[in-house]
Amino acid sequence: MNRKGKYKILITRTDKLGDVILALPLIAETKRLFPDSEIHFLVRSYVRDLIENYSPVDKLIILEDIEEKNSIKAFLKNENYDMAVNVFPRYYIARDIFLAGIKTRIGSGYRWYSFLYNKKLFEHRKYAERHESEYNIDLLKTISDGVEYNKKFFFGYSPKEKSMLEGKLSFGFSDKFIIVHPGSKGSAKDWPRENFGLLADKLLTEYEYLKIILTGTKEEEIIIKGILDSVPEKRKSGMISLSGMLNLRELMILIDNSKLFISNSTGPIHIAGALNKNIIGFYPNEAPMNETRWRPLSKNAVILKPDAPGGSMDEIKVEKVISETKKFM
Repeated sequence: MNRKGKYKILITRTDKLGDVILALPLIAETKRLFPDSEIHFLVRSYVRDLIENYSPVDKLIILEDIEEKNSIKAFLKNENYDMAVNVFPRYYIARDIFLAGIKTRIGSGYRWYSFLYNKKLFEHRKYAERHESEYNIDLLKTISDGVEYNKKFFFGYSPKEKSMLEGKLSFGFSDKFIIVHPGSKGSAKDWPRENFGLLADKLLTEYEYLKIILTGTKEEEIIIKGILDSVPEKRKSGMISLSGMLNLRELMILIDNSKLFISNSTGPIHIAGALNKNIIGFYPNEAPMNETRWRPLSKNAVILKPDAPGGSMDEIKVEKVISETKKFM
């Protein structure tokens, strides 16, 4: 494709939060390669708050909104796209991209329905030999030379948004606080929940000024309650649960103002990565969930994992986490 051309490009990523965030460098690279083009991003509704007004995206399209009004095929045909990149391989999207008559259709060459694409990338991700963001960007190699792995993000927010969030919460961002995000919604193997309580107790014993903010979805409230209940009463004043209280944009602002983000391998750790925050992440030592493919894209990330491939997550000792945390304090 001619880089000077003015194309209407659709990029689709309709799965989980972390997957969507790690597709954003692909969007930025598409914009770099085709600067005069218009880029639309098809996602699910739960990421709307975070991705809306993301500068490289000219138009955010919500899958559920399309399905309510008409068929995906009819929508795509009406939009008259020149190119579609199906980052998260799904048959119904590949089918409708084909039926809508989109001229350039990019996707994986390893699906039974790959005949619906006319630009195919033959690359297995299951072996987790490279980072997910690189696998995503590689899709552009099917149409262009000179593809670069610039893992850039363009998140931002206004002083008013920050002030409004501070007003909603029971603490100010001038306070020194770290975020602990203990859930993962099954994205990967988790660090044992009881260890989060031990970690909080030890940190609050040593750093009396510290606030520990526990984040998670409404469904993860039971996990956070268990952690709070395991901490001695005299330490609980240093802990605040925000489970189910924040949308993704508010979570992004909170993370950006934190001193440290501690988490399993799950979506919010990639928000922290995109913001280049201090991170301690707990990862299994095995494909396809390993750090090689899924580590957060922050220069300030420490990844802790079991010593041997397939090792238990409880091999990551609380004392090791404390030691790494102190380096950020």
